[in-house]
Order: sequence, then structure tokens, then C-alpha cells
Amino acid sequence: MILTRTPFRLQLGGGSTDLPAYYQKHGGFIFAATINLYMYIGVNRPPIDALIRVKYSHSEEVSHIMDLKHELARGALQRTGIGKMIEITSKADIPAGTGLGSSGSYLVGLLNALHTLKGENVSRRQLAEEAFEIAIDDLGLPDGKQDFYAAAFGNFSVFEIEPSGIVHVRNANVSRNTQREFEERTLLFYTGVRRSSGDILREQQQDVALSDERPLELKHQTKAIGRQILDRFETGNLNDYGDLLHQHWETKKQMSSKMSTPLFDEVYDKARQLGALGGKIQGAGGGGFFMIHCRDGAQDAVKKLFAHYGMRAVPWRIDSGGTQVILNRSRDLNTI
Repeated sequence: MILTRTPFRLQLGGGSTDLPAYYQKHGGFIFAATINLYMYIGVNRPPIDALIRVKYSHSEEVSHIMDLKHELARGALQRTGIGKMIEITSKADIPAGTGLGSSGSYLVGLLNALHTLKGENVSRRQLAEEAFEIAIDDLGLPDGKQDFYAAAFGNFSVFEIEPSGIVHVRNANVSRNTQREFEERTLLFYTGVRRSSGDILREQQQDVALSDERPLELKHQTKAIGRQILDRFETGNLNDYGDLLHQHWETKKQMSSKMSTPLFDEVYDKARQLGALGGKIQGAGGGGFFMIHCRDGAQDAVKKLFAHYGMRAVPWRIDSGGTQVILNRSRDLNTI
């Protein structure tokens, strides 16, 4: 039995400049952090038959890989060459479609488990790139690179993406005091709205691919704001970060009418009046999690406001480990 634990991520800066349609022409920049909300993937080899079993919100049992409806599991099994006698189970701290990169965490965690099953010691970079290639090349999904790299590497991470697609990775130089302040002043609210990011991401890819001037300028602005946000984290100026986060959200909403809703705009405006410096909906937008950065002392008032709208505050902390194998035990080992 092999069990992996892979964190979900918060987008902090750079937005969707990790999409191929943008970075292949202009280069991409991402600043992200992973948190202690996780995707757990279990892999087992039942000895009773050669079937493929995948258990998630549904349960599948098939004889051939191509019969699997779960496309991420299908893609990972095809890539790793495992086509029989395998059982995959998944559990997560949050549901899919909530903007924290669940698909990326699932795929990276599953690849980590499958390579471990085969006795292969692969790097975090290989896990991230292999997951990205499965999503883009094999499955035709409109994903960027950040979710896979964030899930693989963890912590506060900076990803500089060359037009060629090469990603330069480094840990952001964030002090312990700044990390603690960020954790205390930043609130994460579950809106209760789940959605697929595909339509929004495809719209953005198409707009940039067509070289529409306005969408392209918004991406440039997002990247510039992202670099400023990184600077504020590395210099410990989180008040300025809150203002930049607000700028980022206002820019992001101009990219698609699906980014926000009148309800989300209403609660955000009220939160700003109560001491929220900035915020944004995580991921592609439209639902999932609303991240709010507060002036110190305003947290309780903002929590009460979101609770009034039926949006739950979810406790969190930074995860520094990235994807990890937390159990690797052969059936042959004595349990005593």
C-alpha cells in the first residue's frame, strides 16, 4: 500500500500568465504558496484479479484503461505503463472545482504514488512536467503550469516560465515573521459555489492566442502586479500587499464576466469597509474560495460578515513539504 499527501495551493501573484498561449510569447511569472489542505491518493495492488479499480466520488471497475471515465487516472496510468491489477483511491480536504488546484494536486500525487510503486525515484520537476503534459497533451485540458509545480514543490514558490516552457523554480525569501503575519491576517472563505475552470481558462487562452490587445494588456498588468506582490512578501510589507491584491482582483475581473458575481462583489465591498485591504477568488474565478487579506484587528468583523452570507471560514497554514509519500508498505512485511 502506498499513500501520498499533496497540498493545495493559493495563487498569490501572476495569475494566469502560466497559460501556454501567454508564456509562449511573453514568458510567465507565478508566485504561489501551498497550504495544509491536502489531496490523499492511495495505490494498492489487489492480488485477486487483474482489474483496474478507481474510487473517488464514484467507483469504477474496468478491464482496460481506456474504459476509465476518470480522465486524470486514465492519463496517469497510460503514462506510467500500469494497465492492470491496480486500485486507486482518493480523499481530499476540499471538493473539486473550488479554485485551489485540486486537479493538479490529484495528478501530481497519483504520479508520485505510481512511480513509487514501480520503484522509480523521480524528481519534483519530473512529476510537475509529466502531470502538465498529461493534462495538456494527452487530455487537451486548458491548464497552465502553476498548479502542478506548486503541488510538487510546496512552500512559498516562485516560477519563472520561459517561452520555451522551461520553468525556473526558487523558494521565495519569506521570513518566519512575515509568514506568521500572512497566516494571521489572511482569511479563506468557502463560498459554497463549485464550478469547472475549463470554460474561463479556454476563454482566456483564446483571447490571448488571437492577440486581442485588451486581454493581453490585462495579462501584462497581472504579471507586473505579481512581481510587486513577491517584493512585498520578501520585504515584509503586507499592508502594501493588501493594496496590490485589491488591484489584482480588479484587473482579474476585467478578463471575464464569469470571474465574479453581484453577490461576491457585494460581500467584497462590505468587507473592504470593515477593514479588508484586498482579496480575490482563487483559481479561475466564479466560485470556490475567496481569499481576504485584512488590516490587523479586522479579522473577526470580516468573518462575521462572510458568515452572514453563509460562507464558512476555513482555517489554514502554510505547507512547506509539497507532495510526499507518507506510507509505502509491502504486503509481505510483518505487521508486528
